[in-house]
Amino acid sequence: MQNIVENIAATVAAGTGFPALVEVDPDLPDCYRWLAASTPELDRLLLQAGAVLLRGLPLQDAEDFRRAVAAMAPELRDYSGGTSPRSQVADGVYTSTEYPKHLEIPLHNEMSYASRWPQRLYFFCNTPPDSGGETPVADSRKILATMPADIVSEFERRRLMYVRNLASAESRYNSWTKVFLTGDKARVEAYCRGMDIGFEWQANGGLRISEIRPALRTHPVTGELVWFNQVHLFHASNTPLASNLGAQIESGLPMAAYYGDGGRIVNDTLATVREVMRGARTLFRWQKGDLLVVDNILAAHGRMPFDGQRQILVAMS
Repeated sequence: MQNIVENIAATVAAGTGFPALVEVDPDLPDCYRWLAASTPELDRLLLQAGAVLLRGLPLQDAEDFRRAVAAMAPELRDYSGGTSPRSQVADGVYTSTEYPKHLEIPLHNEMSYASRWPQRLYFFCNTPPDSGGETPVADSRKILATMPADIVSEFERRRLMYVRNLASAESRYNSWTKVFLTGDKARVEAYCRGMDIGFEWQANGGLRISEIRPALRTHPVTGELVWFNQVHLFHASNTPLASNLGAQIESGLPMAAYYGDGGRIVNDTLATVREVMRGARTLFRWQKGDLLVVDNILAAHGRMPFDGQRQILVAMS
């Protein structure tokens, strides 16, 4: 046990790239005890690298994953207020975004549109895809350093507004009940007030919400300033018909993004943002049992298209 912890400390000192790879002895007598004992060193490595890939743990299913995460983070959070369709498979454990396999999910920091977000994300490879299906990661510090200065200054000065049109309670997709994990309107309104979310109930039973947030954030431990937003995902230019959308149609989309003062962000600006983020990403091939730990402020993540079956589970703390 002690030797393995010392090896992790050595990995921190040596640096192992991005994400930082820690190869674990698969014959550990108690991998959960090992994770608990190694957490301080893993925490230090995570603050340095932003993302850590643990490979070799004898994890076989969702319950193993839940126990592994519990050893590192006793308190998990739910997905209330989230934008992605997911299914809960265990206490605090969800499927990763259930999105058509032929489509890419661009890089993003989880719930960066909200006033509160997960500090850490844990991804577990239960079923590796036949091909593709990588979870790309990117260093949010490097994204900021590479982003054109004029975009950074404009975003920082004006901030960003995220708008979501949630469907009625009866809808099978994007209903406000699924987003807020309750059918109680009073609880939803209380949540919105507590999270600084503007809300307006619609005549069709839907709910329109808006959130004005910074485009950059400072890491609470390292003090580093990072690129931390989802404007490129919310913006109308992320839809297939983006070039033909008028302002009236745009306002009815499930998601939209503007400057914090309500001004429109031109498509060319978002094209540049996406180009910078694509250039920052790193890909690795999933293996059964892999456990990826991501500092949600220091690193962005996404998903590549894939073939075959794929199940990557996620937990948040």
